[in-house]
Amino acid sequence: MKISAWSLFVIGAMLLVGFVDGDYKAITCTSPEINIDKSNGHGFVTEELVLEEMRNMGYSFTNQLMGDIEVDRIEKSLLNMPGIKNAEVFKFNSGVVKIDITQRKPIARVIMKGGLISFYLDETGEKMPLSEHYVAKVPIFNGEIKEGRNGYSIKELYENDSLKAISELDDIYEVAQLFEKNKFMSAQIVQIYFNQDQEMEMIPRVGNQRILFGDSKDADIKFKKITRFYTEVINPKELNLYDTLNSKYINQIICSKR
Repeated sequence: MKISAWSLFVIGAMLLVGFVDGDYKAITCTSPEINIDKSNGHGFVTEELVLEEMRNMGYSFTNQLMGDIEVDRIEKSLLNMPGIKNAEVFKFNSGVVKIDITQRKPIARVIMKGGLISFYLDETGEKMPLSEHYVAKVPIFNGEIKEGRNGYSIKELYENDSLKAISELDDIYEVAQLFEKNKFMSAQIVQIYFNQDQEMEMIPRVGNQRILFGDSKDADIKFKKITRFYTEVINPKELNLYDTLNSKYINQIICSKR
């Protein structure tokens, strides 16, 4: 039986790949290279936390072979860590394991009524667990934020996607996005409180008054009004003359004196 030159080439290539793959798997690992993207200004993830997660999986990278490093398993485990948006793991013939990590970006912290559940909302509006190692400086929303409209238990809310049943989350997400764009409001407002009427009240850093904000309808216009009031209209020395600023009406801010 004649064997064509092309068949011989394919067989030879397969044998070569087999030898190379065998040699590759026998390469001893070096310490991993961990690259963490911190361009969004947050520090949920550190190199030590990543190494600790690896150790918990059985990867010491000391005298371990490249064939023992399971890329998919590592990526899946890292994605379960709070604050990690994306994780990619690469193996090189030099014995280097490279880990590239992108962090999630929180834009709000939500503290539900009673304080038993607290979590972040990230820039995509998804629930994000708190971290034991890092606290993000983002607007805090609390007050009458209840367990949901359908009677979910606290355990169900925390462990499942039932948080989407919380009617206030849409308002929180929309307003939190505006804080991201408005540096003055982000610096001036320290807390957003949901009152008994499920309307937002803002607590300023400078000035001893409540800002009645209402719901998220026309929130961008309200932000501009409040910013202009503090920066152009009111004399800072007169701020404490007022106990309430009502921004709920579209064309005005109503100030109530003490």
